[in-house]
Amino acid sequence: MVLTVYDANNQPRRLGNEIGSGGQGDVFALNENPNIVVKIFHPDKLREQGHELREKISAQTKMTDLIREPFLSWPQIEVFNDKNEWIGYAMKRAHGEPLSTLGHAMLYLNSFPGLNRMQIVTILINLLDTLKKLHRKKIYIGDINLGNFLADPKTSKVYFIDTDSYQITSGSSIFPCPVGKPEMTPVEHHGQDFQNVIRTVESDLFSLAILMFQCLMLGLHPYSRVGGGNPVDNLRQGIFPYGKGNARPGEENALPPGPWFTIWSHLTYEVKGLFIRTLQHGVNDPSNRASIVEWEKALGNYYWTMEKGHSKKEIRPSHPKISKYRGSRSKSIAN
Repeated sequence: MVLTVYDANNQPRRLGNEIGSGGQGDVFALNENPNIVVKIFHPDKLREQGHELREKISAQTKMTDLIREPFLSWPQIEVFNDKNEWIGYAMKRAHGEPLSTLGHAMLYLNSFPGLNRMQIVTILINLLDTLKKLHRKKIYIGDINLGNFLADPKTSKVYFIDTDSYQITSGSSIFPCPVGKPEMTPVEHHGQDFQNVIRTVESDLFSLAILMFQCLMLGLHPYSRVGGGNPVDNLRQGIFPYGKGNARPGEENALPPGPWFTIWSHLTYEVKGLFIRTLQHGVNDPSNRASIVEWEKALGNYYWTMEKGHSKKEIRPSHPKISKYRGSRSKSIAN
């Protein structure tokens, strides 16, 4: 067990408690400064990919503007063992609860006490703000999922973690995102080794829409449906069971039983329209996927409608929204 690490100047830094562990390595608090954490890669990962990992991390530590971003846990300095062997890096500590607890039908009650939809929208807008800064630098997350973001229940600020997996460009080199989840990945990247996939802004926009849907819909995957295959199969077929022309609740191929019809009905037409455009029409046409600017506008308007009392703030509204224009609940899931 590594208890002390060294920086590039061979200055010792003693580690504190382990605060996380994953497939690539373990994360420890820095004993002298609990606001800094150190990621130590597993020995087998270093044996197999040590050169590539270090090359990428070294490039990231030179991106000083991203190190200064308050909500990015970006690699800051490289760390070594007592044999002067590279073993990992240090970064600022992120705070908050994983979005996987926000997007969960029960866990949000404990992790986000008093949560309402205005706070969820604020969290998503804050997430978009940092993501927009990354995209401006042609940095793409790739592995967008509920476990890779932490939201502070008190401030609604969102911290980006696992940033060493992001796709970055340094000089003439592109360091890809080597990981991903099929159920969060656009179809153009399915069936490929993520090590060889070059992500684009459209890649992130597709995965982003799935994540935001899950946050607004208590963790439900947008491609879950009655009588259908698993979400990955439905994603590949572009079967998004919401909006005009889809099966009604309870029918084959409809959205699953539960509160989903009611929750969906209370989203604004603008927000629903961006989901339909991205997750239905944008499955095979990346140019159809809603931009961050469009999402910021739609979510800002959604927040305003809740603030003015035109939309429900409750996480689980008791009844479907009755359309003012159609005069019935039966059609309220139409876009």
